[in-house]
Amino acid sequence: MKSPSLLLSRSIILALVFLLLSVAAVHSKTIDYSTMSKTELQNTIASLELGFGSYVIGKALTAEQLAVAKNNPIEKAYAGMRNFKDGEIFVTIDKESNVVIVLHKRNKKANKNDFKTMISDLMMQYGEPTAEAHGKTIYWNYNEDGVISEELYRTVKSQGDLAKLTVLATVKFSSTENVETMTDMIQMMDKKNQQGEAVKKADISSDNYVMIQSDLLSQKYLKK
Repeated sequence: MKSPSLLLSRSIILALVFLLLSVAAVHSKTIDYSTMSKTELQNTIASLELGFGSYVIGKALTAEQLAVAKNNPIEKAYAGMRNFKDGEIFVTIDKESNVVIVLHKRNKKANKNDFKTMISDLMMQYGEPTAEAHGKTIYWNYNEDGVISEELYRTVKSQGDLAKLTVLATVKFSSTENVETMTDMIQMMDKKNQQGEAVKKADISSDNYVMIQSDLLSQKYLKK
């Protein structure tokens, strides 16, 4: 029977080998997604299945969704685009193809529970994030194989090769609360609430925003 220490050592070695292979794969990618046609690129993005409910970036609207778009328009939009709202979901589509280009949700007065619920839902749907920036933004970056792991992202970043890391799409969460970590954010909101209760029973809120989009797809459709 193999000792636990030997099994642990093998697990660590296998993990390192996997990481090295992943990094090598990043450097060997030769696909130039910017040269793909709109249809090819949107199908590639759509295969990642990133979205809210039945809305997925890269996919064209269904007949039912088109009816919602017609009845809930938002006037301001980029040339060639159309915006509408379905409940709490804001949708940007291409006028001609009705392909979903950008999705976002926003809660301008999110309390601590709203914040935790949103983060929990995102983690349940998309797993561990790729990166966290400045304590108020979380990214889930995707390539053709799925979400880019934090380990791979950090390794490539430390080598100064982030430009070689192809990102097909991104799920981004941001909040107006600016602290070192998301855990600190929750604790800070708790503290503010406790301090505020002595003067005024009001919940401390933050402006929380989630956006799902593909820079490559947006550039393709916005290109004149």
